[in-house]
Amino acid sequence: MQTEATGYLERRIVALEMRNAVDDVHRTNVARRLSAIEDTLKWLVRLVIGALLMAGVTYAVQGGLAI
Repeated sequence: MQTEATGYLERRIVALEMRNAVDDVHRTNVARRLSAIEDTLKWLVRLVIGALLMAGVTYAVQGGLAI
């Protein structure tokens, strides 16, 4: 009886430790991918803002602001 309970508890502890290790690796991978997405989004925003600024400069240079 005692060995059955001990064996059961050991199996549960091993399963929990394995699950914890898998979760740690998963969390690390998610953080890495999220960082890459943030970097890409940052450059995309810079590109859009630059395009809008260039459109404004082009409009002004072509006489769009002349009255």
